[in-house]
Amino acid sequence: MIKTKFILMALLLTATVSCVTPGYKSPSEESLPLEGLYRTDESDTTCMARISWREYYSDPKLQALISEALDSNLNLRITLKRIEEARAYWRSSKASYAPTFSASAQAQFSSPSDNGPSSVAGTGIKKPVQDYNLGVTASWEIDIWGKLRSAKRAAYAQMLSQEATKNAVVTQLVADIADNYYRLLMLDEQLRITERTIENYTSYLETVKSLKESAQTNEVAVQQAYAQLYGAKAYVPELKASIQSVETYIGFLLGKPGYEVERADSFDINAVRLDMAIGVPAQLLRYRPDVMAAEQNLVASHYQFNVAKASMYPSLTLGGSVGIESMKIEEWFDPKSLFWNAVGGLVSPIFNGRALRTQKEVAKLQNEESLLSFKSSILNAGMEVSNALAMCKSTTEQASEQTKQCDALSKAYEYSQMLFVRGYATYLDVLVAQTGLFNSQITLNTTYYNAISQRIELYRALGGGWE
Repeated sequence: MIKTKFILMALLLTATVSCVTPGYKSPSEESLPLEGLYRTDESDTTCMARISWREYYSDPKLQALISEALDSNLNLRITLKRIEEARAYWRSSKASYAPTFSASAQAQFSSPSDNGPSSVAGTGIKKPVQDYNLGVTASWEIDIWGKLRSAKRAAYAQMLSQEATKNAVVTQLVADIADNYYRLLMLDEQLRITERTIENYTSYLETVKSLKESAQTNEVAVQQAYAQLYGAKAYVPELKASIQSVETYIGFLLGKPGYEVERADSFDINAVRLDMAIGVPAQLLRYRPDVMAAEQNLVASHYQFNVAKASMYPSLTLGGSVGIESMKIEEWFDPKSLFWNAVGGLVSPIFNGRALRTQKEVAKLQNEESLLSFKSSILNAGMEVSNALAMCKSTTEQASEQTKQCDALSKAYEYSQMLFVRGYATYLDVLVAQTGLFNSQITLNTTYYNAISQRIELYRALGGGWE
């Protein structure tokens, strides 16, 4: 009978605790803004975010840069320190389950007043007092409402949130390194295009001079040729300054000032593969670090609300002390000097109830705010994926058409030179063809970079780069 009553009481207490501090339940997928999150008709459970960055970025020199950045980037190292801080708080919350112990040693010497009640028999004769005390005190809060358990789980969720934030920093860092690496290759290629153009313009200038000497053209054509040449030369300092600026930024990401980036010698649109395997929106919950961090913040706020609720209920504390006390130090180890006490207390808030209710209301609002932030992070991720996907398609198509344009302008430039020398075309025809070819080559090179940049962004937006 007694055993049955004990079991019933235990079940009742468990049910009560579950009502006061319930566990966390993830929002259902139906309640999250996942339906139609990607603006595409494609549907495939394969997601490119599962590919490691070493596999996605095949350039060995880029891989070396990313590896170095992951070891030395200052922002990433700051994030790692924050993870250590969160882990320390979590360990501290685990320790709150255990009793607290404190030790004390005290020696007291006192002399009462001649006229005070401590004088011997009121005769005015005072008797000095000595007291030596050595003891250990223990205190233990019993987690009857799940407050300590909820605090521990909140601290653990905050630690996981920091780890997810670290992964988000990693994905952004990998994307930044890759994006600026290919920006550097683009600028290198544009510099090579400009230098080749300068050579062509110089050759054309010499041709025009020779034709002028033979009275086949005039000084206007010569000066136009000079203007074309100077315009191309003026573009070189700008390109070199941009190259230095990008190298400096990559050095900053690596935590190394004045860094010279070792890089590939060629650049084209196929430097990063085009992969449209975006998976399904629900996979963002597993692959996208900032979404994972937002959910862990929601978990933490749920348990912090539990702590606020449990704080309004009575708390049970057990305590006690044991030690030795004597008026003479030589009697310390006498068994009669041993003392001990035990105490149990149930404390319930009464007059500070308004403060606790406010704390509970604020915690509830923060929990609702965390849920909204979680949903917002999903919407933001979906927007980034949709935009990057659309830009990947458009820049790839654009590059295809611009390649044809460059081929046509290259032939037009070649034909215009031949016809000009034979007198069947004017210098204006050659200048138009020269300018068109140079601009189209620079534009095509920029489009190549934009296409690669959007592929990098799509990989990052899906959550790739941290595994």
